[in-house]
Amino acid sequence: CRKQSLLLQIDLTRPLVHQGPFDVIVHKLSDVIVEAEQDSQSQQLLANFQVRSYVSAHPATVLLDPLPAMTRLLDRFASYRIMSELRESLRGECDRIPTNTFSFLFFPPHAVCKTRVAHGSLSHEMSLIFSGGGLEDIRPPCVLQSFVNHGAVLHKVFVVGDRHFCVERPSLKNFPSGACDRKTIFFNSHEVSKPESNSDLTAVSNHTASRAPPSSEAVAALVGELRVQLGMALFGVDLIISIHTHTLTVIDINIFPGYEGVPQFFSSLLSHIESVLDQRQAGGGPSAATTGL
Repeated sequence: CRKQSLLLQIDLTRPLVHQGPFDVIVHKLSDVIVEAEQDSQSQQLLANFQVRSYVSAHPATVLLDPLPAMTRLLDRFASYRIMSELRESLRGECDRIPTNTFSFLFFPPHAVCKTRVAHGSLSHEMSLIFSGGGLEDIRPPCVLQSFVNHGAVLHKVFVVGDRHFCVERPSLKNFPSGACDRKTIFFNSHEVSKPESNSDLTAVSNHTASRAPPSSEAVAALVGELRVQLGMALFGVDLIISIHTHTLTVIDINIFPGYEGVPQFFSSLLSHIESVLDQRQAGGGPSAATTGL
């Protein structure tokens, strides 16, 4: 694309209308959207992008991914409602894909506390709570997610259009159900689950580790349903497998993840863009609101 002068980096300090026209716009504005709630500079950058007015004037332009779909996933409450609906959609087809339990007041033996906002630097700051007294350590608005012992293994599914890739990462180690006297553990999910992570929180003995990969059929069914529900093409799903029930559990949906460990990412992205443009040229291409379908 660069050799043929087909690729242009958008300058967010200038109105979008003066930089096009574009066939496809690939963007990751999630952090800008979050920061725009409190930062005037981010508000201006978002205003300059003018996606809605630009797309209205250029309906053939494809947006990867639609802003309304991305904005919905910035709120973990909305994200978890999607997971709940997902479980019902997959019931019967794939009963081994539950979603974890989320609410304001629910408190299982152990719980992970996350910020309500799903993106930005603070969204990676989490805590593991072992008792009701630990609730005094949390700072709302936040969500509580029941903790499932999963052998310190996180399965990250990266989606690029109709392709997906599953990568194994480190995760929190197992904690016994009787550990109610432990103090709240604060951690950063990036530091725990990066490929190069080496933390005491991820250390697990050989006899408790569960390294079995998730069922390829279950992951394919999950990704297919999520693409329909989200209307997005570039997203990730975090999965864990219970060491006790061997059940696959969805714990997060990520907007335009880093795709670390996916060597085919750029070729897959280009392939998806070509597919979208071919559909558009054939007269059956998706609109900006349904790009991920």
